[in-house]
Amino acid sequence: MIKRVYIEITNVCNLSCGFCRKTGRPSRFLTVEEFSHILEQVKPVTGYIYLHVQGEPLLHPHLDDIFSLCDQHHMHVQLVTNGTFLHKYPKLYEHPSLRKISFSLQSVEYQNPADTDEYMHTILQFCKNASEKSETICEMRFWREDQVNLPVTAKCLAMIRSSFCLKRTNRKNNWKIMDRVYLDTANSFQWPDISNPASNTRGRCLGGLTQIAILSDGTVTPCCLDADGDIPLGNIFHTSLIEILHSERYMNLTRGFQENRLVEPLCQKCTYRMRFQ
Repeated sequence: MIKRVYIEITNVCNLSCGFCRKTGRPSRFLTVEEFSHILEQVKPVTGYIYLHVQGEPLLHPHLDDIFSLCDQHHMHVQLVTNGTFLHKYPKLYEHPSLRKISFSLQSVEYQNPADTDEYMHTILQFCKNASEKSETICEMRFWREDQVNLPVTAKCLAMIRSSFCLKRTNRKNNWKIMDRVYLDTANSFQWPDISNPASNTRGRCLGGLTQIAILSDGTVTPCCLDADGDIPLGNIFHTSLIEILHSERYMNLTRGFQENRLVEPLCQKCTYRMRFQ
């Protein structure tokens, strides 16, 4: 059963972080009409969408229109952002569809250090307002636990610790800062790459089974780590999502996972799937 769908509203980003997979796909933004079409296709499958695969979603010129559509369809939205354009959307939490916003704070090492204070002030103020005025969950991610001592990262962590009392939760590497606001750290992971020589034909994954991703050109893939669309299951602008989820390629992929077989070459070279085993 599909629990969530990742929708890439743009694959354009203003940063070039070393931990993020670079893609050779043409730059593209979903139009509001295209996004509306995708929502109509996704809604019968799940009410949970993530506005992220590649790219920075806050760069989208019609972000409020996109969220208004999500509000109208009563979707539950999770947004992943580097936060550099958050100042343009100081009340984004007022959209009832925004269930959770995650800030990729590990991106600070790839930003202008002179802007760090203002950047963190904007994010912390947003989190405070969201906590007091909405039901939106805010998560500050430092997903490079091996790099928390880098200068700018350490400064950001110090700003958080000096302003708030961190309380460890029952989740690994997770601390509560205030109501519905959390700090999260984790180890980095390796993006799957079709050119990787390592290969394994046995294994399982949740890709395709509990999640799918839709790239900005409409390509449907089994998961959010297929950054180049190496496993195109179909295109949602040409084929209905229900048909795609009944296609031979999709059925072979998911049947393989259920039988501990890795059918697709990209899956055979992916190590992230091991987290689900």
